[in-house]
Amino acid sequence: MKSPHLGAWLWPDWRPHPRVRVVVTTRIGDISPPPWQGVNLGLNTGDDPERVRAAREKVHAGLATARAPAWLRQVHGTGVVEADDHEPEADGVWTAQPGRPCGVLTADCLPVLLARTDGSAVGAFHAGWRGLQAGILNAAVETLAPEGEALAAWLGPCICRRCYQVGKDVYQAFTASDAGAKSAFDADPEPGHWRADLHHLAHLFLRRLGVTAIERDGHCTVCHNHLLYSHRKEGSTGRFASLIWLE
Repeated sequence: MKSPHLGAWLWPDWRPHPRVRVVVTTRIGDISPPPWQGVNLGLNTGDDPERVRAAREKVHAGLATARAPAWLRQVHGTGVVEADDHEPEADGVWTAQPGRPCGVLTADCLPVLLARTDGSAVGAFHAGWRGLQAGILNAAVETLAPEGEALAAWLGPCICRRCYQVGKDVYQAFTASDAGAKSAFDADPEPGHWRADLHHLAHLFLRRLGVTAIERDGHCTVCHNHLLYSHRKEGSTGRFASLIWLE
């Protein structure tokens, strides 16, 4: 079993504070066989749990942090928890402890990483369209900035606007009561369908919540499928992680 290719990880040039560190793992490596080919970190994908746990251990070794990453059992909801070792059911995790990475797993959905600009706390949040529409970013900001603390955001790799075809249900979920959300959708040649931009939706919501320091990653999970997992393109597949921590 080979280790993940640490040189193929994505290390964003995003520094909202000198203490903040961020990385995105990739599928590059040889731990799981097809259809999870590479370094799969998702326990809910049908992969052998022992392989997934081994991959997670190797990720921790590559990070060389004092504590192992805090993982979640994600459910496309709005639950946010403080980092611990229990892998709770939630879609957001935060910490004020140094050396404790917070991570979310994705394969098309949007990972949103937030940091207080004073370097006192960070968090990772899983924002697919259901979570965005339900209010995961509201919960994230309320948790990390209960007293109006200044936040910065980084929007990670997800399926891009060109690749993300959605139906009327998704379009109406955002636009029926929010005309401004229409700017995140393009009409699709197929009747009753649109192309959706998760980055743009998250940007809109964060700005309304008072977060204006926002940066975006440029990788699409479909266009860069050699690096990243994509459920939309592959069906059964693995999950990569977006992680944030304090030094």
